Amino acid sequence: MRALAAAAATAVVAAPTPARLLLVSARRAAPRFGHCRASPFARSPRSACYASTTMGDETSTSASGSAQEPAAPALQGAGSVKQQISNLVALSLRATVPEVDVEPIVEVCTGKFGDYQCNNAMGLWSKVKGSGTSFKNPNAIGQAIAKNLPACDVIESASVAGPGFVNIVLSKSWVAKRIQDMLVNGITTWASILPVKRVVLDFSSPNIAKEMHVGHLRSTIIGDTLARMFEFSNVEVLRRNHVGDWGTQFGMLIEFLFEKFPNWEELGSQAIGDLQVFYKASKQRFDEDAEFKDRAQQAVVRLQGGEEKYRAAWKKICEISRNEFDQVYKLLDVQLEEKGESFYNPYIPQVLEKLSSQGLIEESEGARVIFIQGHQIPLIVVKRDGGFNYASTDLAALWYRLNVEKAEWIIYVTDVGQQQHFDMFFKAARMAGWLPDPKEKKFPKTSHVGFGLVLGADGKRFRTRSTEVVRLGDLLDEAKSRSKSELLQRLTENGKIVDWTDEELEQTSKAVGYGAVKYADLKNNRLTNYTFSFDQMLSDKGNTAVYLQYAHARICSIIRKSNMDVEELKVSGNISLAHPDERVLGLYLIRYAEIVEEACTNLLPSVLCEYLYNLSEMFTRFYTNCQVVGSPEEPSRLLLCEATAVVMRQCFQLLGITPVYKL
Repeated sequence: MRALAAAAATAVVAAPTPARLLLVSARRAAPRFGHCRASPFARSPRSACYASTTMGDETSTSASGSAQEPAAPALQGAGSVKQQISNLVALSLRATVPEVDVEPIVEVCTGKFGDYQCNNAMGLWSKVKGSGTSFKNPNAIGQAIAKNLPACDVIESASVAGPGFVNIVLSKSWVAKRIQDMLVNGITTWASILPVKRVVLDFSSPNIAKEMHVGHLRSTIIGDTLARMFEFSNVEVLRRNHVGDWGTQFGMLIEFLFEKFPNWEELGSQAIGDLQVFYKASKQRFDEDAEFKDRAQQAVVRLQGGEEKYRAAWKKICEISRNEFDQVYKLLDVQLEEKGESFYNPYIPQVLEKLSSQGLIEESEGARVIFIQGHQIPLIVVKRDGGFNYASTDLAALWYRLNVEKAEWIIYVTDVGQQQHFDMFFKAARMAGWLPDPKEKKFPKTSHVGFGLVLGADGKRFRTRSTEVVRLGDLLDEAKSRSKSELLQRLTENGKIVDWTDEELEQTSKAVGYGAVKYADLKNNRLTNYTFSFDQMLSDKGNTAVYLQYAHARICSIIRKSNMDVEELKVSGNISLAHPDERVLGLYLIRYAEIVEEACTNLLPSVLCEYLYNLSEMFTRFYTNCQVVGSPEEPSRLLLCEATAVVMRQCFQLLGITPVYKL
């Protein structure tokens, strides 16, 4: 895993409009031997009425000069509700101030005066004041914006408050129709429209010959959720596992293998046995025996030179390690395509030659480096012994992703300790002309998604009692075991154990246990450390996956008890939002697309978690105050129940959590 360099605070940048995205990838850590990409935390404050701020990590744009603004979506139907309101406001702005080119500023309004708010008036006043305009103040501009909003079935009313804030109230009938259309045509019709088509997401990235442990948990889970959100938004995601499969540690491992088992080819995997034990023994030998260390370093040269004997041993070690990784990915239901360091190795010489011909690479103390403005140390691209390192591999990988894979956004998911490396690496790419200045807001671009550490109850790195790092497979097994024990106890106490099959118990325990681990991580601001606690994450109270699973299962139970055919209701029934709590729930449901958009734009899975938890709370309020089964409004309210369940299940899917239908 890439060794944690100096931990630095992740930069925060403002995103100018909801339609503009930042794509970030988090990556490896660089230890002395090999490297892995992984990291911990971050999220953005939610905007309130009258204010708009977004947050993200340092971003860099990449050359090709493609414009970053997406084609405007259709006036109604496509994109998020916020995008549709923005389109209507854009038409009003053109009619109100045709001489000024301005983008709509639309935010969710959390007050009682409206559902959305246009905040353009004050900015426009500063532009037109003193130019002979007929407007007397910002409020007058706001009044004109409200008046010029196109007549349509989306907006019920618009009013102006204070210095020109335009409060927009959505039509209840339009909200109801949007929900019903989703139920008939599927939630994919609520997909966000993002300004990119292809993204490379670089995440997980452990080191070959080292076991995945809790330190890889955050990179894998965060990266997978980001990938799922982009994929839901119809973006092509290249899920890349940039494993550390090329470096000094392989000379050490191969030489140790040859020494211990001269006939290793006959023994195969049995020669190595437990790869972690084998690694530790070889590392100890490397540190203590200078002669062995020399031989190991020569073995690296022979491996990189293509000598067949060394390549064969390298392939076997990688195969054993890869099989262990795949077991963990299967448990987590995470899909990745491996393109490790070795894949990019052939591209390094030509990439460095390009940079050298541009005068960017200089000699310094026997090494070849790129001096980066703002950094006291240079970016080393060729070591003193002539070998390549992480920077040279990363530059080659970026060149490949831009020029061969044609990615518009390359996102690296790693711990915050690697922030300096990515800052220097991105700046070097900009110096080469591969990436435009971030201020230009153009694609392609690069982003580092940093995250904090997973801590134990003692506030230190989460480890076992023997001070070893916690194996990820063991952690997941324990989560499932604890979940099953609690489920069995509850079902036994309430006498419902007879209604469950062994298969249902097994699958439900797995879904609840694994989901609890994922959600406990994802709900946190990824830029912060978080304390790992089975007791907290498996609690059925508060903002936990277990609580949310219960909420979803309860909705499913309500629908079952009604004995009505919900599929038929979707076509024949109608949703009414007459009760205030019905309207609140309906309005929050249709904001799903913009929540996914916000989470993608700022690379913050915690935004989606917050939405899911709030949705469950709003449903509880609705169900408490609005009788469903047996009421005159039963058909309409059952459809609201079904819509809530559908959206919750889609949130679970994006978070990589399997929903359960009874608990």
